Amino acid sequence: MMGGVVLLLSAGAVVSALLGGMLALRVTRWVGYVIAVGAGIRIGAAFFDLLPEAVRLLYPNLELAMLAAAFGFLAFYVIEKMTLLHVGHETAAELDHEDAAHHHVGLVGAAGMSIHSILDGVALGAALQAGPDIAFVIAIVVILHRFSDGIGIVSLLLANRVRRQAAYRWVGLSAAAPVLGIVVTAYVTIPDAVLGVMLATFAGFFLYIGAAELLPEAHRSDRSRLVILATLAGAVGIVVLSRSLGVSL
Repeated sequence: MMGGVVLLLSAGAVVSALLGGMLALRVTRWVGYVIAVGAGIRIGAAFFDLLPEAVRLLYPNLELAMLAAAFGFLAFYVIEKMTLLHVGHETAAELDHEDAAHHHVGLVGAAGMSIHSILDGVALGAALQAGPDIAFVIAIVVILHRFSDGIGIVSLLLANRVRRQAAYRWVGLSAAAPVLGIVVTAYVTIPDAVLGVMLATFAGFFLYIGAAELLPEAHRSDRSRLVILATLAGAVGIVVLSRSLGVSL
């Protein structure tokens, strides 16, 4: 049973990223809204699903849950800046210059996003052990974010003058990367205390990705108020989904 679930979730993550990449190569009109919804979903899942479940697993040591969430937020910030992962304002500023380093920036950024994809898989594998309800919510989060990541990685590569053929290859690599995280984590038994720390850490990851990475990119892609509504819709949607599945605060 577990093997079938892992296979299904892995396939969903791969297909979602590929579809996002294909969309970025062909249609750009709705990209900002897609990214905004993804940001709202990440933020909502962190606050209303991952953190409450981490607190439940770590109770009464609530301080540890908060420390792990802070660590996740700051760790992803460091990873992002060290690997040039960000595709927002810094990248936009870089594009104002005819610099031969653009090609290199695009490839390094794509590599960083592939590492980020593995972390998505680890988060999903850990959620599978936390229980079917929260695993389903996190699966929705990861699969939808894979879609926006497919858009992001292609946009970054093309903006930095990387050939379309190379962009296709990087989309494929990023799409497949979460499978490694899912398979490894899903088949390793994790104690409740460790699982709680992992979920809180990934809540910090999700908050950083949503607030510091996706939202600036969404507003850069489209400056209309509909981006705000799309973000709120993503956050409210994941909360409604969680409550309908019985995932309680």
